[in-house]
Amino acid sequence: MRWVDLTGVADWVHRVEVLPNLAVLILFCCGLTVPSSFVHHNLTVLEELDLSGNQFSSPDTPNWLGGVTSLKSLRLAGCQLSGTFANKLGNLTLLENFDFGFNNVDGMIPGALKTMCNLKSLDLTGNNISTDMKEYIDFSDNNLEVIIDSHWVPPFKLESACLSSCLLGPKFPKWLHWQKGIRELMISNTGLVDRVPDWFWTTFAEVTWLDISLNQLSGDLPINLEFMSVVTLLMQSNLLTGLIPKLPRTIKLLDISRNFLNGFVEDLGAQNLQVPVLFSNAISGTIPTSICRLQKLRILDLSNNLLSKELPDCGQKELKQQNSSGNNSTKFISVSSFLKITTLILSYNNFSSGFPLLLRQCPSLIFLDLTQNRFTGELPGWISKAMPGLVMLRLGSNNFSGHIPVEIMGLHAICILDLSDNNFVGVIPPYIENLKALSSTDTIFRDPFEEEEIGEYRSLRMGTANGSFTVVMKEKVIEYGENIVYLMSIDLSRNNLTGEIPEKLSSLVGLISLNLSSNLLSGNIPYNIGILQLVESLDLSRNKLAGEIPKSLSDLTYLGYLNLSYNNLSGRIPSGHQLDTLNTDDPASMYVGNPGLCGHPIPMQCPGPPTDPPTNKDPTRLPEDGLSQIDFLLGSIIGFVAGAWMVFFGLLFMTRWRYAYFGLLDRLYDRFYVISIVTWQKWFRPRV
Repeated sequence: MRWVDLTGVADWVHRVEVLPNLAVLILFCCGLTVPSSFVHHNLTVLEELDLSGNQFSSPDTPNWLGGVTSLKSLRLAGCQLSGTFANKLGNLTLLENFDFGFNNVDGMIPGALKTMCNLKSLDLTGNNISTDMKEYIDFSDNNLEVIIDSHWVPPFKLESACLSSCLLGPKFPKWLHWQKGIRELMISNTGLVDRVPDWFWTTFAEVTWLDISLNQLSGDLPINLEFMSVVTLLMQSNLLTGLIPKLPRTIKLLDISRNFLNGFVEDLGAQNLQVPVLFSNAISGTIPTSICRLQKLRILDLSNNLLSKELPDCGQKELKQQNSSGNNSTKFISVSSFLKITTLILSYNNFSSGFPLLLRQCPSLIFLDLTQNRFTGELPGWISKAMPGLVMLRLGSNNFSGHIPVEIMGLHAICILDLSDNNFVGVIPPYIENLKALSSTDTIFRDPFEEEEIGEYRSLRMGTANGSFTVVMKEKVIEYGENIVYLMSIDLSRNNLTGEIPEKLSSLVGLISLNLSSNLLSGNIPYNIGILQLVESLDLSRNKLAGEIPKSLSDLTYLGYLNLSYNNLSGRIPSGHQLDTLNTDDPASMYVGNPGLCGHPIPMQCPGPPTDPPTNKDPTRLPEDGLSQIDFLLGSIIGFVAGAWMVFFGLLFMTRWRYAYFGLLDRLYDRFYVISIVTWQKWFRPRV
């Protein structure tokens, strides 16, 4: 009912109570007054209540509503309620929409709101919230819609406002303009679709934690950004454009990923910067040399941009000196300016030149990703000495050439080695067994931040700030997050490698993925390849491998993908165990292009009985299948004998068991005898 005059109905609450199944009650502007008394109520299923526009003029009215715990929508706008907020409304834990606007309630924002965990829309417009407002408010992660008049001037001063995942937009909230003393502001994922106002950067110049990410905010970053006091600045997934200006001296974490920024200024400033995350922008040009001065840098992610040319060489420093003739001259001298960076992600750019000399100054580097660039030349031999702790080395899809240096086998901690899609020649380096991390099944990874004082950035510790690494595995593009370090893989595919697959490869028992496809490898597949028990993906296709397929391949119980196509393999295809379950849609595709192969699953049948021909076997290999059958038969015999003797001794020494057993036999005999006689008489007795 709307606009119905119920002024004379003093006991309207009691009249409503007689409707226990009432779900929706709308008494908008009906002239209702506060009930004189209220003892109990039966409104147990009421979900929507609208009492807006009634002249209650009392601070006590909302208290009795606190008992209607089934409410999901409550509107009390314009009811002339005064005093402080009714704490009993905190019982309405199912409430989703709450309109309390245009009353005379004063004091701070009510603490009762913290129990309304399902609240989506809140309207407190037109009240008298005083300066007693708490310095800290947190409505984050509640899907709350905050409705505030655009011209409202808040009388309070906040120090911290956490409104992430609330709905503040689409326009930028102007009331924030008055919160100049704020230290923490989190308005990420708040539906803002607007240009960042000019006053924003000056108003929050003293903020230490600023998060405006996951919105659709546009505009350029201001030139005066360097004068802010921010320590953590999160602006990812917006529509920001322009150059990255000189950064504040205080900043430690900067995330401006997934925007449309297009370049750097020459001097980045930010002497304390530890984690800049800048992937997925349109940044072009070169990385400024000022990066060499960031001695506290830990993680740098510039992937998926338009950067080109070469990286700065932080091993040289430009110094101007005056020579004896009085002329100023410029020369470069080597200096010891080691960086403490642990993660460097530069994939999907246009970098060229040789292997970056910058990396000589990065002894703490753990994760290095240079895939999908245009680097050229040979790999230097100093990689293992300059970066001894590398866990991940990804150089795929570049233009590197020459031999793979044998020194690379000195990377004892390496777990992911990707040199695919380059122009490497020669043989697979010897001493591959020196890759100690891949030779173990229980490798413990060192956390890059385990000794650092930046624990709040631990989610970025694997250098996967962009959410994933793209890996080609099982002929599919798979995205891995920070768990990529557990992939334990070697990818040397799409090169020009020659020679044989080293037998020592079987010592890398921790391998999960091995890809040597699209090379010029020859010789036999190592007979002991079945030792790699953890391998899930094995691709040796498009080489010149010859000989028979080792029967030990059937021992790879985790194998989910196998490709031996387009080689010169011959003989019978082994079967059994895991090999019979691979690629069930088209199992023959694993062996296509090998005219000498025969047997299931290809059409070519082998001559003679269907037995596997002799293969290159390890002479010390035991007949495991035969031993398994003997163990099974022996166990069955022992079990039968033990069970029979248990029954025999039970009947011999347990009188009750013996009586029950032979009594059961007698009853079964009698029943069988009677059934037999009756059946005989029925079918064979002469009919009269």
